[in-house]
Amino acid sequence: MSARQCPNCMAFVPAGQIVAYSYDLVCPSCQHPLEIATVSVYLSAFAGLVAGALVWWLANAHYSKESGALSWVLPMLYSYLAFSVVAPPALVFTADLKLKPLDAVDVQYGTSTAPPSHHHQLFDTLP
Repeated sequence: MSARQCPNCMAFVPAGQIVAYSYDLVCPSCQHPLEIATVSVYLSAFAGLVAGALVWWLANAHYSKESGALSWVLPMLYSYLAFSVVAPPALVFTADLKLKPLDAVDVQYGTSTAPPSHHHQLFDTLP
């Protein structure tokens, strides 16, 4: 099975839903709850960490001759941004979906409560 494909109905899940709703993922065609395989999450996190470490190493070599707070803040900022840019596309490319167990699905029962009244008692007592 390819990445981003529902194991229940074999429909492809859009990449935006994989990244945005990775914990509450639902198949767009069969509405079955899905989860991303742990290996895919670990691979994307590892790719982001490798990119962050590489960017930190390059930025640290560039700013090592300067003194001041920016010489150690900027490499950390750039490595964080590199992780933030690399990890989501890596998750999109490696997202192996599997069916979420029914005991892990949150089911909400009951009815909604009535909306609150905006009537204030203070104005009823004034002459």
